[in-house]
Amino acid sequence: MKHLIFLLAILSTAISAQAQVNSIGPSLGFNYAWLSDKDNSDPRPSFNVGIIFNHSILQSFGIGFDARYSQEGSKRKVGNQTLTSQLNYLRIPLKFSYYFGNMDQDFRPKIFVGPSFAFLVGGETETLAGENIVKLKSKDLYESFDFGLQAGAGFNYRLAELTWLNFDIAYTHGFLDLAKGNNRSELQNRLLNLNLGVAFGF
Repeated sequence: MKHLIFLLAILSTAISAQAQVNSIGPSLGFNYAWLSDKDNSDPRPSFNVGIIFNHSILQSFGIGFDARYSQEGSKRKVGNQTLTSQLNYLRIPLKFSYYFGNMDQDFRPKIFVGPSFAFLVGGETETLAGENIVKLKSKDLYESFDFGLQAGAGFNYRLAELTWLNFDIAYTHGFLDLAKGNNRSELQNRLLNLNLGVAFGF
């Protein structure tokens, strides 16, 4: 009987906690993107916008993802040409998070890591050679899919019951060559982003 009561108590606690472990909301951020050809590539500041989703597994651990429209790319010099590439991605990083402190605290720092998937949805690449300018769709020059690893830190701050302010700063290291066809040059995405969002629990 004692074991049954103990088991029911655990289940009751888990069920009551389950009602408050999920949160979702909008996010807006600043991007600082470049390509791995660091000798010829200049960073490209831009922005991202999307949604964030978090699911707390335990008091200190959680899993979540972002789904955001992210403008990336770089400005590169190749011989006597200057290439300005805008790469517009649907970027979806998965985040395995560790939260410091207790759940009843309003301010909780965190660290996170996980894979990042990106799908090229648009953008334009401009080539400048002397006074000649040629514009092409970035999809014609760059691969449509990218995969990398994201790591970062931030905090969650409770604004109200079941409402949190989310702040993240993260670095994404791409692993795949972006250049299409015979233009292989081991170009890989590099991205720093700073994001602010509001998540609503349910």
